[in-house]
Amino acid sequence: MADSKATAEESVAEYYTQEFKPREYLDKHFSSFDGTDKDKDSVQLFIMNNLHQTFGSGVFQGKRLLDIGTGPSILSVLSASKYFSDITCSDYLEVCREELQKWVDGDPEAFDWGAYFRYISKLEGNSSAPDDIAARLRKAVKAVVHCDVNKSNVLCSESVDPFDVVVSSFCLELACDTPDQYRAGVGNMTSLLKHGGGLVLLGDLKNNIIVETEKFSDFDLNEAFLRDALVTHGCTDIEIKQVSVVDEWPCEFFHATARKV
Repeated sequence: MADSKATAEESVAEYYTQEFKPREYLDKHFSSFDGTDKDKDSVQLFIMNNLHQTFGSGVFQGKRLLDIGTGPSILSVLSASKYFSDITCSDYLEVCREELQKWVDGDPEAFDWGAYFRYISKLEGNSSAPDDIAARLRKAVKAVVHCDVNKSNVLCSESVDPFDVVVSSFCLELACDTPDQYRAGVGNMTSLLKHGGGLVLLGDLKNNIIVETEKFSDFDLNEAFLRDALVTHGCTDIEIKQVSVVDEWPCEFFHATARKV
């Protein structure tokens, strides 16, 4: 879910580029989590629970994982760090990359993710202590880089070796203004995968972008559209799970997995 003070005349993406303050965002939306599952409809639990299940199932294996649109948060790579030893995080905004890098570097001023490590430890059956999971994640994150999902060269680099798995959580909703742009974004992500590699997408089919007390949604998504976008860009073994929740507005969260042919 995205949050800002953008006006109707200013695109949400433009606002984020110019004014987004990642630490204020983390303090507002992530600091109240107590390490339990009492808030079952929260986007945080949706991300952590689904990615724990996906990676723990062993359906996708390998060494190298890319998270697209990580933002200033570590949620999308918490469980992945148990199974992938070479993780690249990426975001469009430099301020988000800087905030994330603070935590990776062990900066004492970085956001405290302790409650989230305690929760993941419980999901993993307490096989690893929270501090050990934090150390595991820091070791696994090899880079925090710039990305732009609306470019065919998503990582804005001359060349990059394909990844075993690409993950993206609630990124395309913010980055894409039209269905065609969203469809192209799916293709740009898929292009970074090895043949046989796995794509994991989490998002909201209602395409909610929360701006203070107003909700903006440029276009609605549905399962058929998402499935067609994945097939069009060479994916198979597609599974899409949906759950209706009420966060700040009614949402239709989805968790999609697919394999590149």
